[in-house]
Amino acid sequence: MSKAQVRRKATVDAVKRELIRSAAKEVFGRLGLNDASLREIARTAGYTTGAIYFHYANKEELYADILRESLGALFERVSASVAQDAEPVEALCQAFRALVGFYDDNPRDLDLSLYLLNGTRPQGLTKTLNRELNAKLGAVLDVYRVHLARAGVDEARLNLEVGGLFDEMIGALVASHTGRLRFIGTDLASVVDHHTGNLAARLGKPAGSRRSR
Repeated sequence: MSKAQVRRKATVDAVKRELIRSAAKEVFGRLGLNDASLREIARTAGYTTGAIYFHYANKEELYADILRESLGALFERVSASVAQDAEPVEALCQAFRALVGFYDDNPRDLDLSLYLLNGTRPQGLTKTLNRELNAKLGAVLDVYRVHLARAGVDEARLNLEVGGLFDEMIGALVASHTGRLRFIGTDLASVVDHHTGNLAARLGKPAGSRRSR
C-alpha cells in the first residue's frame, strides 16, 4: 500500500470513527448506557456492528472514549476561562460559568458525565478506565480547588467547598435541562448569577452579573 493510500485509509477510518462516536452520543443520551446497544449505535451511524468492533471491543469502551474526550474538552474550557490576572474569587466565578456554559452547550456530554458522577460502574468499564475518567474529572475540580485556596479557604474546608460548588453547578444544569427552572419561573443565566454572587459575597469580593454562556 502506498503512502497516499495509507493516508486516505487513515482519513476514512478517522471519519468513520467520528461518525460512530457521534451516533453513540445520541443513542447513549436517548436510551442511557444500560439500554443502548452496539446494534442501535451502528444503525444510527449507518454502519454494521462489525465496523464498530473494528474500533471498540464493546459499548463500554466506546462510552469511555467519548467521555474521555468530553472531560478533556471540559478541562480546557474551564482552564482557559480564567484570566491570568484574575483575582481568586473572580477566577472561581469565571470557572463556574465556564463549566455551566460547556454543559449547556453540550447537553449530551452532561448526560454521559452524569453516569460517571452517579458512581455507577457499567459492566465492562474496567477499574483502570474508571480511575482514568475519575482522574480527568478530578483535574477539572482541581481548578476550583486551586482558586479556593488562593481565596483563603483552608485545607480542612477545601473538599467541602469544591463539593458545594460542584453541586451548585450540576444542580443548576439538571434543573435547567429538565425544564424545572422554567417551571419555577427563572432561567439558567439568572441562577448562575445568583450562585456566583453568593460565592463572591461569602468570600468577600464583589462580582458583576454576567451570562452563563
